[in-house]
Amino acid sequence: MTARDAALRALLRGGDSTGDLDAELKVAKLAPRDAAFATELAYGTLKMQRALAWSVQTALRRPLESLDPPLRWVLLLGAYQLLYLDRVPAHGAVDESVKLARAHGHAGTAGLANAALRKIAVERLKPPRPSAGDPASALGIYASLPDWIAAHFIARFGFNDALRAAEGLNGAPRRAVRLSAGQGPPPGAIPGRYGVPETAIVDSLTDAARAYTVQSEESQLAVQLLDPQPGETILDICAGRGVKTGMINGRLGGRGRIVSVDDDESKLAVLRRDGARLTGNVVVRADARLALPSSVPDGADRALVDAPCSGLGVLGRRADARWRKRPEDPARFSPVQRAILASAAAKVKRGGTLLYATCSTHEKEDEETVEAFLIANREWRAIPIDLARGTTAGAGSEIRMRGPYLQIVPGIDGADGFFYARLERRPA
Repeated sequence: MTARDAALRALLRGGDSTGDLDAELKVAKLAPRDAAFATELAYGTLKMQRALAWSVQTALRRPLESLDPPLRWVLLLGAYQLLYLDRVPAHGAVDESVKLARAHGHAGTAGLANAALRKIAVERLKPPRPSAGDPASALGIYASLPDWIAAHFIARFGFNDALRAAEGLNGAPRRAVRLSAGQGPPPGAIPGRYGVPETAIVDSLTDAARAYTVQSEESQLAVQLLDPQPGETILDICAGRGVKTGMINGRLGGRGRIVSVDDDESKLAVLRRDGARLTGNVVVRADARLALPSSVPDGADRALVDAPCSGLGVLGRRADARWRKRPEDPARFSPVQRAILASAAAKVKRGGTLLYATCSTHEKEDEETVEAFLIANREWRAIPIDLARGTTAGAGSEIRMRGPYLQIVPGIDGADGFFYARLERRPA
């Protein structure tokens, strides 16, 4: 099985991009370089499939959707190599795609693939870059996004930044690792953009992942804004596998207590395993939408709520994510977020603080959720977030203030899209 065949077989499975590809690579037993190429082909074609479908359709005399699935994916795979992978020779992309079409079809399908892909190779058929005033569908086709996500980005960020975000989500995200106490940065790493001392930006995670904790820069910023201090009791609500728990532990320096809460036992198992070395860490399995159990102490100094969300800010992290989201997702998550925020806040002392974070860009999950909480809980107030002192000279283009809250626009300069609200429970 070749790299292209493995990629095609993964796409034909039609499910989870990572799981499908892993299954095919296990069967194919490709060399590392070929496995990397198969991964790039499968993920890139899946991510860019709407733009690719536009390109392929311009080279066909019949509707693309009328073709059998193997031939459709062969054409999209071939078009991806021709239009988005400069290092793949055009003749190789066409010839190998024709071989795939014949192997998964017959001489007729091979002939169709040959004609269509040769036309694409000559005419370089790509969707036009949209302009302000064009319908959202123009951005959706160009950047290979569902129309509703394209429309949301335009409404949320304005056309110019929506275009930058959409283009950025189709590129590589910024790669970051977290430095532990006493660790120097990896060779060639540079500091992060938000003034987080633990952050190091790297070109590749291949070697860095072995010695450092991989954690996005925006995820690390959440702990920076939480600002845990030695000797405090910190709640990490919706802790997952405990990546932020580990960073909080480093900030406490062995003095203080962390209580990590999640309802997913498989994630907590990872936290318990990897967090066995953490000082003063307590792991609690609980549904944070409900009143938290007595094993979560009252009077915490600070709480981090990394709320479950639609994930619209991290679409670039998974090739299939944009196609799995639904327009109703933000409204579906909002009541869950409000319930979690309320239960976490009940455990924070007077004068204590709470950092609410999502990896969503949608107002229903972000400032609307926080404002609804503040209206219902008058003893809480928002504390304005100011990053000016910590950011580097190159930062800022992806930063947006929503009143006292902070939002990072996804995609711009490789950023993940996060929202942060810092809240304080008024002293008695």
